Amino acid sequence: MPIGRLGQLLQLGRGLPAFLREPVTVQDARAQIRQRMDERPQRFLDLARRLIFGHARSPYRRLLLWAGCTYADLERGVRDAGIEAMLGNLRDQGVFVTLEEFKARVPILRPGLRIEAAPGDFDNPFLDGRGVAVATSGSRGVRTRVSYDWNLMAEHAASELLLNHIHSVDRAPLALWLPTPPSVAGIHHLLLNLKARRPPERWFSQVGVSADSLLARTRLGLEFVLLTCRLLGHRVPRPESAGPADAGRVADWMVAARTKHGRCLLRTYTSAAVRVARAARERGLDLEGCLILTGGEPLTSRRRDAIEASGAAVFPRYSATEAGLIGAACDRRQSSDDMHLHMDRLAVVPLRRVTSPDSPPVDAFLFTSLTPHMGKVLLNTDIGDFGRLEDRPCTCTFGELGMSARLSQVRSHDKLNGEGMSLLGSELDEIIAGLVERAGGGPDDYQFWESEDEQGLPRLVVAVSPRVRGLDQSSFLAAVLQGVGAKPQGGGLAARIWRDSNTLQLVREEPLFTRGQKLLSLTRDPRP
Repeated sequence: MPIGRLGQLLQLGRGLPAFLREPVTVQDARAQIRQRMDERPQRFLDLARRLIFGHARSPYRRLLLWAGCTYADLERGVRDAGIEAMLGNLRDQGVFVTLEEFKARVPILRPGLRIEAAPGDFDNPFLDGRGVAVATSGSRGVRTRVSYDWNLMAEHAASELLLNHIHSVDRAPLALWLPTPPSVAGIHHLLLNLKARRPPERWFSQVGVSADSLLARTRLGLEFVLLTCRLLGHRVPRPESAGPADAGRVADWMVAARTKHGRCLLRTYTSAAVRVARAARERGLDLEGCLILTGGEPLTSRRRDAIEASGAAVFPRYSATEAGLIGAACDRRQSSDDMHLHMDRLAVVPLRRVTSPDSPPVDAFLFTSLTPHMGKVLLNTDIGDFGRLEDRPCTCTFGELGMSARLSQVRSHDKLNGEGMSLLGSELDEIIAGLVERAGGGPDDYQFWESEDEQGLPRLVVAVSPRVRGLDQSSFLAAVLQGVGAKPQGGGLAARIWRDSNTLQLVREEPLFTRGQKLLSLTRDPRP
């Protein structure tokens, strides 16, 4: 076993018992979030002093000083105008970091300033050695290393428990339909719920969990976590394989759990929830009384309608590797994906930007971290998402705690999403460009569409001009999936799930774009 992987297991072993030893209750969660909200201005200033101005390698420090902003100026701005207003002023002065700059694909360039940042320059310097590291995929092999601190996991557990309480499922039986490692999603949700002393009854995994289907180091890590939890007295389910065709098994569990307890909760990806709802309708099952909390993909109106046609209620949750848990919907939302921002840990201001020559400008989200436990330091940082941001009061528990910022219509301007898996558009472009060129085409003969079928299931469509004649459909799709599978940190998992769910499709049609624009992100198929 590589020394790095062994070190990760040892680090996990040191932190996991302490994490699980003290449970979190609804009262604890409410008190912790209220305290973080009350201390929000001072927490921001403490982080700026320690992690930015006190860290010589911080790109944010150089940006602030370039803009003539000292720590005393930050203090004065927060005191006089508040965090968000002060962040907006900094944005207008050029103090922000784009996704490309954050990923260190391009230098940070401002008039009279050039910063050649490395991905590690955005790391939390006080987290070294105390977190379990994961990595996102990155264009042309550039990956972003992110550490998960156990204290951040505890903050997430409190927010998740309060979300479940708002929806009256904090004591309802729970199942996960999320993949096992190398994906972090299943393990993450398992541990968050164990912290609240509500282990899942079942753990369905979109990828195989047999000894032959997992790499030895992945299997060892999974068994290490399960064994540690059991030795600490926690009842944890062993994950069971359940691909897209097995949605009926998940629906059967939901009906059985609802019948016995009156309520049940499923945590899964949005597209998987659509599959469960379809399977329930095909089997004549009524999912009334069942709640599904989704993530990984937008909960569009079409997807919400498809899920609720089964009788189940569905609400979205929003997270990202770099920022952790970002938002979640209460039971008083005003649209399908209307969510509260977790303002105790994050601040957000919009950045108007153009993502396509043929599309109107969008409001990219600039995130600022307000917790010392995140692996990355964020200050007006774009992580690739845009949407609607507004301040609106709410009478739910989140609203009572002061979380008035709301996010909706969340989409990505740089990533393609399907079945909970994401891939940078530049990575897919890298794969397909060579295939189209070998078939006799050029760079303006293809384009990607993010689409949904009539039931709301995601489709990643590659439109290739009919002028490209030397292209065999089955061979082309197989080669694309092979290229996706070769990508580090999650490519193999995405390729397997997209292959099983028929997510990737080829159409022989003229691209709908200004020349050179490869990604046209849509919530519906652009074809008439």
